[in-house]
Amino acid sequence: MPVIRVKEQEHFPSWSEINHYGVNYLKVGQEVPLHYHDCNEYWIIVSGRGICTTEGDSYEIGPGDIVLTKQGDEHSLVVTEEMTAVYIYGVLPPGGSIGYRYRDTARQETAQS
Repeated sequence: MPVIRVKEQEHFPSWSEINHYGVNYLKVGQEVPLHYHDCNEYWIIVSGRGICTTEGDSYEIGPGDIVLTKQGDEHSLVVTEEMTAVYIYGVLPPGGSIGYRYRDTARQETAQS
């Protein structure tokens, strides 16, 4: 059973259904803009509260909740109480990339520069 450290994420075994993860520490009022990914993404809320929008619906989220977002579904977050959340990216399809993608091409170009 391998242990993967945040700084050694290139070492996931081939059988793993995870290809990237991290911990976010978010402040009140912080916003994660509407975006999508080339893979499924999972957020596990450790502490704090927020309002996430996914698949066009908004949800209040808090400690113990998990948000499941399918590959290609746009989602966003507004933090209403200081939050700690673990995010996990699923398996990338061939040619896929880690990170935020935007349907708004102007935002995509800004993010890449």
